[in-house]
Amino acid sequence: MVDEKWSARFRTHDQIRSRGAIGNLNDGVEITTHGVRTRLIAWPGIGFQTESVHVLTLAPGEESALYDYDMADEAMVCFKGQGEVYIRGEWIQIEPGDIAYFPERVSRGIRNPKGNSRDLVLVNQICPPQFDLYEPAGYYDRAHGKMKFDLIEKAKKDAALSNLSMDNELHYNDSYPAVRAWNLLVEEIRREGALFNMYRGALFSGIDIPMVLLLWPGYGISRCGFHYGCMPPGSQAAKHTHPVSDECIVNWSGSGLSLLGDEYVATGPHDVVLAPCGVQHGGRIPSDAKGICYPGGFASPPQLDLYLRTAYYRDGRYSTPPFEMLEAK
Repeated sequence: MVDEKWSARFRTHDQIRSRGAIGNLNDGVEITTHGVRTRLIAWPGIGFQTESVHVLTLAPGEESALYDYDMADEAMVCFKGQGEVYIRGEWIQIEPGDIAYFPERVSRGIRNPKGNSRDLVLVNQICPPQFDLYEPAGYYDRAHGKMKFDLIEKAKKDAALSNLSMDNELHYNDSYPAVRAWNLLVEEIRREGALFNMYRGALFSGIDIPMVLLLWPGYGISRCGFHYGCMPPGSQAAKHTHPVSDECIVNWSGSGLSLLGDEYVATGPHDVVLAPCGVQHGGRIPSDAKGICYPGGFASPPQLDLYLRTAYYRDGRYSTPPFEMLEAK
């Protein structure tokens, strides 16, 4: 865990909103959403306004209800274990590295079959945040339309830590071709959702590291946003901010130095850079580092400031580039 100076556990929502913080996928208030254990990572309770990012954990035999949102899109990254997701009207298996995307008003669900021996761990993004998810635990005041920050601050400090495996299980997977994004039209993705994978998307190098754009308007997605990159030893991501997008950047594997504001902070696997709009961020990997770091950021609304650096956007309209493989360079 990082020093208390940077930790989201010890920074208030106002401090995080204005200066950012370092969180961790193992650290956050835990509640239940749709019948699933849910750890809150980036959400209105810590100052995020445009998105929520949670860690969902299902033991073998557990499952969510089928549900949908009238005005929110959702994405789920499979991080640990294997399970099933209800997408485009059928149950399919997902593996680490797969990303299930659901537009508004589309039914979805997740389950970990009884025959499995391990927990299924997903990291989800909801855009915009669904405040009623936090109401049963007492963190949202419906009558006054506000988060209960005093209660949240205490719950953050009292939250028990999880212990996710450090093994990197993420990999490329192209099973279930009928629901894979690269086999669907943009209109089909926007209408019914699709299954993506972290290693195949639109190639992008606009912040000086190899990346793929995954959940973004070029593939029909208007609310969620997720991009994935690789940083070999000696590489550095350009310092940057986003004018309107809150971003939650996860070190999915590997270690390095994460820029927050004007300072670099040593971060490791599962650490999370919380960078609300206007907070400068970036990163670098020392030349003597032992391996590649794989960061990937959830951002909402999608980052037009990045897409302006590509050939995929012109005069308010997006083209659809081919899906290509991310490779470390």
